[in-house]
Amino acid sequence: MHTAHHDAIDLFKVLKVFTLVYELGNFSAAARVLSITPGAVSKQVSSLEDTLGCRLFQRTTRHLSITEEGHRLYALIQQPAQQIEDAIATLSSDEGRPKGAVKVSLPIAFSRTVILPSLGRFRERYPEITLDLHFENRHVDLISEGFDCAIGQQHETESSIIARRLAPLTLILCASPPYLKRHGKVTSLEHLEDHQLIVFRSPTTGRIETWKLREQGKEHIIQPRSRLIVTDTEAQAELASTGCGITLIGAHHAYPLIASGKLKQVLPNLSARRSDICIYYAARKNLPRRVSAFVEFVIDEVRKNDIVRHVEALTPNP
Repeated sequence: MHTAHHDAIDLFKVLKVFTLVYELGNFSAAARVLSITPGAVSKQVSSLEDTLGCRLFQRTTRHLSITEEGHRLYALIQQPAQQIEDAIATLSSDEGRPKGAVKVSLPIAFSRTVILPSLGRFRERYPEITLDLHFENRHVDLISEGFDCAIGQQHETESSIIARRLAPLTLILCASPPYLKRHGKVTSLEHLEDHQLIVFRSPTTGRIETWKLREQGKEHIIQPRSRLIVTDTEAQAELASTGCGITLIGAHHAYPLIASGKLKQVLPNLSARRSDICIYYAARKNLPRRVSAFVEFVIDEVRKNDIVRHVEALTPNP
C-alpha cells in the first residue's frame, strides 16, 4: 500500500515536470522553475516516456519539439492535474503564504496603464506566487486553455464562470495638438469628414470598427473612412500622438497621453461605450488561494487607480 501511494505521488510529480516542459518549451526553463538541474528534468521526462511506451518530445542538441503523443497527454491531464493541485492546496493545513503559479490573460493597453504599475507591490506581498502573464486582446476559454483568470471585456458568461467588474470601457476621440493646429479645431461631427482618421480593423473579424458615438443619450453611427487602418490599439495611440490624424481609443489608454500633452480630446461631449472590463475566474467552491489573492489584489488596485478615476472624469454622463 505504501509503495503504491509513493508511486502515485511520484507519477503526479513527473506529470508536473512534463507540463512545465510542454508550456515553457525547454528543459532548462522548467529546471529553473523547479530549482533542479536540466539533467534531472530530462531524466524524469524519460522515465515518463518509458512508463507510457512512447516519445513525448523529439530532442536535438538545439531544439525540442512536442510529438503528437505529447500534445495528447497534455490535453488529457491539464485540467485534472490542476484540480488535484487545487484540492491539495485547499485541504492543506499549511496556513503560510499563498504559492504556486497563476496563469492570466490580460488586454495589452489596459494592463500597461492600469495593472502593470501595481504588480511590484503584488510581488512584494506574495513572493511565492509565480505570475504567468499572457498579453492578448481576445476572449479566452479559461477551462480549455488552462487559465486561472482573465481580464477583458464582459461577455455572456456560463454558470461555471464568475465575472467581476473592474472598470467601464469608454472610448474617446483624440488627436495630437500639432495635428489640430495644422488642420483646425473640430467643432462638430460633420467636420470629421474633412480630417484624416486612424481606424481600427478587428484582427478577429477583419472588419473596420464602426464608431458609435453617444451625446446626451443620442447615438451617432459613423462608418469612418480612412487611408490609415491598424489592427493594434497601441499603434492607434502612437500614430495619433505623432500627428497622423484623429482616432477613437480607450479613455484609460488616452489619459496618460493627454496628461503628458501628446494627445488632446476632440469633441469631448461625445464618447463610445463598450461592455465593461471584468476579471473572470472559474466558479469553484474553494478558489485556490494563489488565484483569489491575485483577483482581490487586482480589484482593489483598479478601484483606487488614479488613471481609472481620471477616465471617469473624461467620460461624459449618459
